[in-house]
Parts: sequence; C-alpha cells; structure tokens
Amino acid sequence: MSTKESQVTFTFTNDIIKEALKSQFSNPKNKITEETVELICDISKALVTEAALRSAKQASMENKNLVNLEHVESILSQLMMDMV
Repeated sequence: MSTKESQVTFTFTNDIIKEALKSQFSNPKNKITEETVELICDISKALVTEAALRSAKQASMENKNLVNLEHVESILSQLMMDMV
C-alpha cells in the first residue's frame, strides 16, 4: 500500500472563537485575551487534525477509500478520553 502526503490546511478564525466564548459569558463585562483565543485555536486545530487522522485510519482498516460519518463517530469516544 502506498502512502500519500496531503497538504490540507484549515484555519480557525480568532474572531469566531472569541465570539463563541463571549456568547457563554454571563457577565458582559468579562474579557478574553488574545493569548487565550490563540491557545484555544491551537487546541481546536490539534483536535480536528487528530480526529481526521483517526477517522482516515478507521476507514483504511475497513478497506474503504472514503471517510464517512460512521468512521468519525467510531473514533469519537476514544478521542475524547485521550484528550482528558
């Protein structure tokens, strides 16, 4: 089996992350630092990358060429436990 390298890129916009966090604040005076937003973006990227890799591996183990929702669902519980 040959291995292929992919140059997939993705971004998490700081503004979207910041607004998502602000929407959960009960006090409108609460603030969030840019450093915190950047850290959450980095964590989100790592989580998405790991989920994609595990889902692709699961599909490969099933001799599938396409990753579908079932592959993602099958790796989620272990992924969440590994992130704790």
